[in-house]
Amino acid sequence: MKMLDKIKNYAAHYENEVRDISNQLRYEMMPELSRELFDEYEITGNRLRYEAVYFKRREFLSAFGLASIIWHKKEDIQKLEYVIGEICSEGCWALSAHVKRLEDPNWRMTIDLTASETGHTLAHLYTLLKDELSEETKECIRKEVFRRILTPFMSAKAPAYWWEDATNNWNAVCCGNIGSTAIYLLEDGPEKAAFLERIRYAIETYYLAGFGDDGVCEEGLGYWVYGFMNMVVFAMDQRLYDPAHDMMALKKVEKIAHFQEMCYFSHGRTISFSDGSSNGEYPMGLTCCLANLYKDIRFPDPIYARSFSGDRCWNWNELYTGWYWTKNYLEDVEKKIVEEPKPLLEEGTEFLKDAQWCILRGKDNTALVAKGGNNDEPHNHNDVGSFLYLADGEALLEDLGSGEYTKKYFSDERYEIFCTRGKGHNMPIIGGVDQKAGSNYCADAFERKNENTILISFAKAYDVSGVDTVLREISFDKETGSFTVSDHVVCDADVSVFENLVTRYPVTVHIGQDHKNKVVIHGERHKLVIEFGEAVGAVLVTKEPHVNHEAQDELINRISWEILHNEQNADCKMYFYLEQPDK
Repeated sequence: MKMLDKIKNYAAHYENEVRDISNQLRYEMMPELSRELFDEYEITGNRLRYEAVYFKRREFLSAFGLASIIWHKKEDIQKLEYVIGEICSEGCWALSAHVKRLEDPNWRMTIDLTASETGHTLAHLYTLLKDELSEETKECIRKEVFRRILTPFMSAKAPAYWWEDATNNWNAVCCGNIGSTAIYLLEDGPEKAAFLERIRYAIETYYLAGFGDDGVCEEGLGYWVYGFMNMVVFAMDQRLYDPAHDMMALKKVEKIAHFQEMCYFSHGRTISFSDGSSNGEYPMGLTCCLANLYKDIRFPDPIYARSFSGDRCWNWNELYTGWYWTKNYLEDVEKKIVEEPKPLLEEGTEFLKDAQWCILRGKDNTALVAKGGNNDEPHNHNDVGSFLYLADGEALLEDLGSGEYTKKYFSDERYEIFCTRGKGHNMPIIGGVDQKAGSNYCADAFERKNENTILISFAKAYDVSGVDTVLREISFDKETGSFTVSDHVVCDADVSVFENLVTRYPVTVHIGQDHKNKVVIHGERHKLVIEFGEAVGAVLVTKEPHVNHEAQDELINRISWEILHNEQNADCKMYFYLEQPDK
């Protein structure tokens, strides 16, 4: 089926899902937010139980909001007005993990990601349904949005909030939502002009500075979606309101717009560095908007686009634009205003100098992605020099991405968690310890030797006495999907050097008579065979407990062996190649 037809099917299914979910929720009562649930984060560090109820309430808001906009039926409007009243009566729009009750007596008025989103959602519904909502509902929206969002922001001198000059997704989400809210609700005049100038300054000066010239979002693909989506919504509102200020015309924004397509592979697999996901679902609406604006935007297969019910947070910007921007794009393609959608490139190399990433795509849906960087990146993992390997949709060598978000995960104990520490990544363990966190612990060189070979120098990532050099050379064969990893460590003889590989798939170890070792990772569609020379002692496969981002317990296979020393050098050359799985 052609890509265009798949997007048309997606759009039809999307509207059907809005209808089905709003019908399902019509006679349900919204769950109540309790003080006990709110307190859990402070007491136990768990945030998911409170958020499950909080976001269920946003499901009601988004479902009946979008149903009302698409079909304008009286029963949807009536239910929406009830839901809006419930949202306006909440004691705090911020999440429990984002407030500081002991430090801030005004904590109920915290403006965080979800508070800014809630204010924007209500203001947007006010604007789009102005002739259909009751005066009582409209007054409720204006009162609460001004009280909780616009007035506090306007009355405080910039930068009034820590996220206003942050270089991460918080800036784009909070500033973007507040900026659009101001466009909808503030009267035209000098006050509104100054407000929008402040928003544009924060986004252009700080948020965009969080990206290098290569357009990479080091926080991870999911955070690119979240931050960039909200920035683009504001930018599009801003340029419609005042075409003289068009952030989408900035060259850096156009470069950032292409980041998503770099991260996608066959079977919907994605780059999962930092707190990313290896199975990200992409926003169809945003992708359609970008394809309307820029040449050569490429679409992952639409079967991996996020459905209306696919976002547990029920983010209004993504849900509304998933319908509106997709519809507009299809109309423009039909009118031949824009070209038909293009699929992802199947082969090629992306060498991303600023982020120190290299993406190598080979035949038959094989890919290898390696990174240098430093250990103070946004949503950092201690993973300088690591890589992941994909074959036909299977992450045979894994980057686990995000673990469960708990209080510990964002504390000084972060690097005690398996998925964030060195042992949770495909990289050497030197001197018996992991890499250290901090910007000084980094790759001092990340070079492209030729089209398919990269060299990473990263001794600086380790705080180990007696270590002079850590070099890793990775060479990928795009024809076969095989590759070699050659590690060269110059260190004192008493410094141990272990290879370390991570996979979710079963592993077997084979020792030959010539002391050549072979490890086999058994995927469902392929086996990945790893051959290397003699090791010090046994090749170990240990089961490591991991709690993933959805709070599910997993056991991850970690493969390790000690490298032989030759005078002051510890060298290991690993050969990786694919075979058909056992029947």
